[in-house]
Amino acid sequence: MVTATAVGFYLVTTNPNLRGWLDQADQRTVSGWVVDDKEAGIRVEVQLYVDDQFVADRSAADFRPDVHQAKRAADDWHGFVFTTPELPKGEHEAKVYAVYGGRSFARRTLQIIGQPLRFRVEANAGQTLPK
Repeated sequence: MVTATAVGFYLVTTNPNLRGWLDQADQRTVSGWVVDDKEAGIRVEVQLYVDDQFVADRSAADFRPDVHQAKRAADDWHGFVFTTPELPKGEHEAKVYAVYGGRSFARRTLQIIGQPLRFRVEANAGQTLPK
């Protein structure tokens, strides 16, 4: 009974048809792609978190012909690029999640896209690096 409940909850709150990857993260941008295999024509909403803090959301609708050429999407428009916020010097971690509305948009869940990426900020955007 517990297993059936857990499986049911998982199926209602996640989309097993989501495929994507977080390509790169640095102090300027975070980018990647995501596709819903079941509904390849829709653009998936994605959210960026840096150091577990929400940064921004957008639709994954940027030009990514490589995703289409690899036969992972029906067209070229499933990429995303976020501008990284100004961050203090040091190590940071970027995560991108697909937003899933399920059968009802009353309950929305997040599904991680690819693996979190760690990156290092050497200086704030307004600072110059020492020579």
